[in-house]
Amino acid sequence: MRLSVLALVIALTGCVSQNQPGAMNGDDFDMEQAAKTRISLGLTYLKNGNYQQAKVNLDKALEFAPRYADAHYSLAYYYQTVEEWERAEDSYDDAMTLAPRNAEIANSYGAFLCQRKQYDKAETFFQKALDNLQYAGSAETYENMAICALQEGRTDAAIKYLNSALNHQPGRTQSLFMLADLYVKTAQWEKAEATMRRYERVSRVSPESIQLAIAIAEGLGDKDTAEGYGEMLVTMYPQSEAALAYRSEVIKRANQEAQVVRRVKPKPTPSEKTAKALVPANQPAVAPAQAKVSAEQPAVASSRQSPQNSGSENGVRYHVVQRGENLYRISLIYNLKMARIQEWNDLADPGDIEVGMRLRLSPRQ
Repeated sequence: MRLSVLALVIALTGCVSQNQPGAMNGDDFDMEQAAKTRISLGLTYLKNGNYQQAKVNLDKALEFAPRYADAHYSLAYYYQTVEEWERAEDSYDDAMTLAPRNAEIANSYGAFLCQRKQYDKAETFFQKALDNLQYAGSAETYENMAICALQEGRTDAAIKYLNSALNHQPGRTQSLFMLADLYVKTAQWEKAEATMRRYERVSRVSPESIQLAIAIAEGLGDKDTAEGYGEMLVTMYPQSEAALAYRSEVIKRANQEAQVVRRVKPKPTPSEKTAKALVPANQPAVAPAQAKVSAEQPAVASSRQSPQNSGSENGVRYHVVQRGENLYRISLIYNLKMARIQEWNDLADPGDIEVGMRLRLSPRQ
C-alpha cells in the first residue's frame, strides 16, 4: 500500500512543471503541501542513495516554500550527508531563523555542530531543544550531549547527561550501555553493576554486553562470575571479536602465570633437606599405596557435585538461580545441555534468567 501511495505522489508531482503555470498559481494549489511532498520524495531518494534526485526534489521544495523551515532543514541534512559542511551550517541557520522554537531542528543542529567540534555552540542548541516544554525527545538530546561531552573529554558531564536521559526514558538501552561503560572506565564498580542489571532487563544479550559484564565482574573481584560470562561469550558468539579478544586475554594470562611459577620456585626448608637425605636411594619417597590414594581421591571436591541451591518438588528437580550465575554455568553443574534447560523453562534467550528464578532440570510431562 505504501508503495502505491509513493508511486501516486511521484506521478502527481511529476505533472507540476514550469509549463503548467495554472497548476502552480491556481487558488487550490497548496505551496507548503507541495513542498512537503517534495521533501518526502527527496529524503526517500537520499535514503536510497540517489543523491541527484534527492537534491532536485529538495531544491524544488525550497522553491515552492522558501520560508518553510523544514525545507531548509532537509537541505541541511542533504549537505551534511554529502559533507558540504558550510552549506549545511547555512541551511541549519536559515531553518532555526524561521523556526527558532523547533526543538527537532535545534537537536539535529546541535548534533551537527558537535560533529564539527563546535562544542559550545552545540550545547546552546541542545539547550534550545530542552527549553521547549512540548518537546518529547529530551532523552535523545541528553544522550547527544553526553556523546558531545565525551568527545571533549568531559567524562563527569557525560555521566550526568546520561543519567538525565534515563530520568526521561528509564529503559533507553543506548544510554544504559554507555553509562555502564563509563562507570567501568571510572572504576565505579557498584554503579556499573547496577546499571548493567538495568540494561540486561530491557535489552537482549550481545557480545558487547557480555564483554562489559566480564569487565564489571573482574572489577568487583568476582572471578567466578567473570569466568562464567567468559564461557557464555565463547559458547554463544564464538566467532565474534569480543570472544576472540577474550580467548586471547585468557591465553596471555595463563602464559604469564606459568612464567611466574617457573621463575619463583620455593627453596626447600632445612627440615625438607634433612628428610630427603634420610630416604634411601632405592626407596620411593611416597609408598605406592599412598600414591594411589592421592591419584584417585583429589583433595578438592568436583565442581559438578549437586549445589546447595538445588532441590526437588513433586518429583521435579529444580535449581534456584544465584547471583553471578548464567545459564551456561548452570548447564555445566548438572551436565545438561543449555538448550534443554531453555526448552524446559520456556526461555527465549539464555540471558532471560534472574536471581531467585527456579529452573526446571527435567522435561515437562
